[in-house]
Amino acid sequence: MLGRREHARRVIAVGAIALALAICLPPNVADAHTALQRMGSFWSGVAHLLTSPGQLAFLLGLAIWTSFQDIRLDAKVIRVAFLAVLTGAWVGAEFAFAAASNDATAGAVLMVVVGLAGAAALKVSILPLLGLTLIGGLVCGAASADPASGMTAALLSLGGSIAAASLLSYGMLAARRLEGHWGSVARRAGASWIAAIGLIVLAFSISRNAGRS
Repeated sequence: MLGRREHARRVIAVGAIALALAICLPPNVADAHTALQRMGSFWSGVAHLLTSPGQLAFLLGLAIWTSFQDIRLDAKVIRVAFLAVLTGAWVGAEFAFAAASNDATAGAVLMVVVGLAGAAALKVSILPLLGLTLIGGLVCGAASADPASGMTAALLSLGGSIAAASLLSYGMLAARRLEGHWGSVARRAGASWIAAIGLIVLAFSISRNAGRS
């Protein structure tokens, strides 16, 4: 049993390091968008979110944190995330807002917040939970928009919002299956890694921006 726990910790650590490197060292933006454009607007929205490590980490952290709350809040969190990503992507595509929100700093801050909240198993009322979901969804949606790509804003935003809602749904289902003492420890450990990765990405983003100025 102890050997399995040690193996699990090593796997989580390696995965966390790989995720941090993936976020800190993104591919060439132009090449990425060129590849996604070939898939069509809807599937581009889905693929962009599913291939963005920072957005995935935030949504996973949100799912873990939500699993510590009343189960009746799950559906509300999913609905708010769906509408927020939908709105953020549409606004970003229509009004060229994506360039301002594409910075990793906002995503890193969101990762730290949800990671720390999940690691502490913090129980809150509905307003803080839905408020952070709304902000995170808008940031994720706007970051996935590309007004210069020529894609249909409606289909792009719909694809991203469906992907976000689906990821949250499966994440919550998986997290809530980890019951009991060790299940809670596993969820909190996963959330703490998300917070740690967020801090690494935040420091990297700040130093990179400082170097440019």
